[in-house]
Amino acid sequence: MIFVAFSAGAIGAGHIGKIPAALPAMRAELGLDLVAAGWVVSIFSATGMVLGTVAGVCSDRFGHRAIAMGGMVLVAAGSLAGGFAWDGASLLAARFAEGLGFLAVVVSAPSIISESAHPDDRRLAVGMWGSFMPAGMAAALLAAPWLLDYVGWRGTWFAMAALSLAWTAVMAAVFRGADGGGTAPRESAWRNLAVTLKARGPWLLALCFSFYTLSWLALMVWLPTFVVEQRGGSVGLAALLTLIAVAINFPGNLLGGWLLSHGVGWARLITLGASAMVLCGPPIYLDLLPDAVRYGLCLVYSFVSGLVPAGVLGGAPYFSPGARQIGTTNGLIIQGSHLGQFLGPPAVAVAVSFTGGWQAGAWVFVACGIGALAFAALIGIEEKRVSAGQGSSANRTP
Repeated sequence: MIFVAFSAGAIGAGHIGKIPAALPAMRAELGLDLVAAGWVVSIFSATGMVLGTVAGVCSDRFGHRAIAMGGMVLVAAGSLAGGFAWDGASLLAARFAEGLGFLAVVVSAPSIISESAHPDDRRLAVGMWGSFMPAGMAAALLAAPWLLDYVGWRGTWFAMAALSLAWTAVMAAVFRGADGGGTAPRESAWRNLAVTLKARGPWLLALCFSFYTLSWLALMVWLPTFVVEQRGGSVGLAALLTLIAVAINFPGNLLGGWLLSHGVGWARLITLGASAMVLCGPPIYLDLLPDAVRYGLCLVYSFVSGLVPAGVLGGAPYFSPGARQIGTTNGLIIQGSHLGQFLGPPAVAVAVSFTGGWQAGAWVFVACGIGALAFAALIGIEEKRVSAGQGSSANRTP
């Protein structure tokens, strides 16, 4: 159950990772300008930013497993439709469908994992969930150039649709006969939303996550451009360096899950990751160190900051107001994550354009790191409050 739910999230993330390498061919064939191409990339983030909490409410209302499988079907349908796109508008409509499906999967899968894990392993399992994004993106980034050479971008879209549909069948087989869990009565849907929005914990996790995703995605998006335009590297080298930087976030997430399972608190884990954002992020853009050292800091940044999603996503069941609000809590966290993803690349672009130099990007990392540290401190206060039995979720601590 845990493996199937995790893999569903990773496959969904693969639909984000398939885009970068395919953009040049898509732009040439469909006549996309830079603005339209930018929306092809960011529409996933825009969908989650607007509808994340709503998706979480639906997950709590209709059942996490049903919503996750429905989401995978929608991802497959969107990818299939995208393969037949004839212009920018039709491609964006298909990507919107993919984004909705992806959102349904990622708000439901953590609840499935939490429900399925043995109590002794729950911290580890839920903490490891945060690695689904770098795992799926890295796999797609690795496979996309090969697929593009053999079947083109449309064939890549069809292949991803087939994979998603096949995994839906796997999910149906594994989930068959399992307790639906996490389904709230119809009349409680609005109550679930109201209770979650009134609680402090979900908001703290969501806002903390937004600072992390803003800085991490901004670095990964602009790293190829920085390598090529500022350091004189080749496109192939830039792609390889970016792939490694994305992939190394995966073991950082896994380490976070392991630390959670060995008694490290959520706030402490997030603080460790946020500290790396402050210390390692800014020197990447400051022209003070040799390039090899700067890239080394980039790897350290991506690896250690990977503790943040483990702490945030792993803390969702703990900080949720109640068992029936876990999906809604995950939805709010995903909404914060997508807000950061949506704002991150433009934030660096504005800073660089306004000052005329990439050094200004360092200030984005400083601000995000300080923001994440501040919310980590608030999460620590909330963690102590819940542990002391003052919070509504204290009776079901994972």
